[in-house]
Amino acid sequence: MTKNYLFELGLEEIPARYLLSLSQQLEERVVAFLKEANLAFDHIQSFATPRRLAFRISGLAEQQADSTVAVKGPAMRIAKDSQGQWSKAALGFLKGQGASPEDVYVKSIKDEAYIFIDKFTPGQTADQVLGQLPTILKQLNFPVSMIWNTLETPFIRPVHWMVSLLDQEVVPFEFVGVKAGKESRGHRFLGHSVELDHADEYEERLYEQAVIVDFHKRQQVILDQIQQLAATHQWIVPIDEDLLEEVTSIVEWPTAFYGEFESDYLQVPEIVLITAMKDHQRYFYAQDKETKALLPIFISVRNGNQEHIDNVIKGNKKVLKARLEDALFFYQEDLKHDLGDFTAKLSQVKEHFKLGSLADKQVRVGQMIPVLASTLASQSPIHVEMQEAASRASQIYKFDLMTQVVGEFDELQGQMGQLYARHYGESDLVAQAIGNQYLPVTSGGALPQNQAGALLAFADKLDTLLQYFGIGMIPTGSNDPYALRRQAMGLVEISLHEGWDFDFIELLKSLQSVMSIEATTIWELDRFLKARMQQQLEKDQVDYDIIKAVLGAHGLNFKAIRNQAQALQSFKSTQANEYRLTIEALSRVVNLGHKHQEEIFNFDASQSESESQLMTWIHSLNHVSDDSLLDQFKQGVPFIEAYFENNMVNHDDYQIKANRLATMGQLSYRIMTLMDPREIITKF
Repeated sequence: MTKNYLFELGLEEIPARYLLSLSQQLEERVVAFLKEANLAFDHIQSFATPRRLAFRISGLAEQQADSTVAVKGPAMRIAKDSQGQWSKAALGFLKGQGASPEDVYVKSIKDEAYIFIDKFTPGQTADQVLGQLPTILKQLNFPVSMIWNTLETPFIRPVHWMVSLLDQEVVPFEFVGVKAGKESRGHRFLGHSVELDHADEYEERLYEQAVIVDFHKRQQVILDQIQQLAATHQWIVPIDEDLLEEVTSIVEWPTAFYGEFESDYLQVPEIVLITAMKDHQRYFYAQDKETKALLPIFISVRNGNQEHIDNVIKGNKKVLKARLEDALFFYQEDLKHDLGDFTAKLSQVKEHFKLGSLADKQVRVGQMIPVLASTLASQSPIHVEMQEAASRASQIYKFDLMTQVVGEFDELQGQMGQLYARHYGESDLVAQAIGNQYLPVTSGGALPQNQAGALLAFADKLDTLLQYFGIGMIPTGSNDPYALRRQAMGLVEISLHEGWDFDFIELLKSLQSVMSIEATTIWELDRFLKARMQQQLEKDQVDYDIIKAVLGAHGLNFKAIRNQAQALQSFKSTQANEYRLTIEALSRVVNLGHKHQEEIFNFDASQSESESQLMTWIHSLNHVSDDSLLDQFKQGVPFIEAYFENNMVNHDDYQIKANRLATMGQLSYRIMTLMDPREIITKF
């Protein structure tokens, strides 16, 4: 017979951005706890509101399974004396385990005999196991935490109540001075305390107290209410998933409502109005169903019912009006200035107190763009108009940081630059490049929309990395205050999206003609970007050993590395035996030749037919593109195997040995342009 168990942790309001992740973390830890405790269950369901984290376990076994564990005692040479009697060490072991000499048996471990006993442990009951839940609560990790009263246990917010019900019975325990019971609390204003009689009635009884405890059901209620408003008034209401999650995290009993604001504010760019509503006030916005134009409407969600909703609308309208009034004022003030007024101010603002000004940064980025375009020219040519647009954008692209709108709404940097650039007569390509300069803002996020934007965004991120690395501000551990990992990931994602085929290290060396880059900075950036490339390949579901192999190759060509990793992964998946033979043959070569890659072998010094054939094949690789190299290696395995079977590399004759090591070195060099096969595991 199974049981159901309910646990609820009641707290002061949890910050919205942490609620869902905390709920998921608690569930994961409880599941791991039950599995480790060997207490079977069918299902676990999580609940989360601003004032509570809860879960219910269904189909929970009444007790753990009994267990028998073999316990090792002292070695036999210690366990018995010379007369064959049990020693004090053995008797002490048996006493400690509650066993007798009759329970002993002997097993050998690495040619040493030891005494063992089988220790039987009866399974604990479910309530005994669940009584240890406070240990789980103490293990929860929080981005921020508090300590209150005289308690020394840090927690996300002060705890006020706990519910712990196994079917109808309370499982007693205490955490941070609060005792678990069966009393929960309803909505702060619309509900009351409620005593639960059974774990299964949790949702129903809390609903009676104006709390929808299921996060996803509450989210769906909000979505349905907003869609109903949109249908009634013939609006389009775009649903931002992050905003929807945030709103769901701050209410327990949602009631959606709408209000209007003065249409005069519509002269402000839509993106500013939307930001003021969405990011600053947690409002949804509405569009005209026909024209898709922004309407003077805001939609919000109240943590309560319809009572006095008119007063709520008035209050929200008043707050929004003040925000929009600021936006209108700042926008109108910005338009009073010329573009030159803003760019001139950039020389007075430093990127970082140890670095130069933003004006200096624009100059450096402008110098980078032609070098980058030249580096790409042979494999991934850049259209002239795109390079020209990127170069023009680089002369002004940080100007919007000096505008009042961006000063108030800093999340609009770049986007306001795009709007203002058009206002000041810049071309669409230049304006769009300015708008794309920060992309991607998150890993896997939107990327620049054209080559001009890609050039500018890439050069901007590269300059940031070079500057911060140049002053030794390299992220360590989880500490990354200037988001340099995100900038580096952006370089990888832009390059892959654009299909740029170039060696990043060679680009850095080319940039040394226009700016100072220390050799240590190049080495650090190589290491840093390879770590980001590893993350990308993990997303591509490439095996870890293959990732290590391709990242161990010469150079740092993002496109080539990805292609090589995917080719190896496909080879492994479709031709496992041939894959193993190929990797083992190449590994044998690199083991011998990796220290001799700069040496040149002498074809005329060949001592056998198999050696000549291998040398001829190695020469042919000079005319093979890197894309075709793996196929050539597959075909070359018989030459490698025959060579090793018939020739001794470490020959007694010094000249023969030197030539053969040079042969291995040249072949190693070609192999290492693709991968380091020594990193690959072939036993699988």
